[in-house]
Amino acid sequence: MRTVNRHTLLGHVGNIIKLKNVLKVNIATNRDWQADGDRKTATDWAQVTILDRKQAEWIEENVGPGDLVYVESRISNSSYERDGELVYTTDVIAQLFNLLSKKPS
Repeated sequence: MRTVNRHTLLGHVGNIIKLKNVLKVNIATNRDWQADGDRKTATDWAQVTILDRKQAEWIEENVGPGDLVYVESRISNSSYERDGELVYTTDVIAQLFNLLSKKPS
């Protein structure tokens, strides 16, 4: 049986962090619900890792805070040792990154 590892985000860019070999883009998504007759809203943040160099360069030149983006990605789990303890990480690795609209000026 075939399996799928896909994570889809439609949200607004928070900030962009340039690291040595990758670009990290924080994306905010909102969720709404009703509780006790009141409408509630919460913001969830996902940090998306851009591994493709050309894609990272394009994002740095064209995308900024507040812009609406659509991202298709995969989830990747890994671990490393820090101070003798095993640390586990979960990364959201971008496969498709589209700018949908710029934040109004």
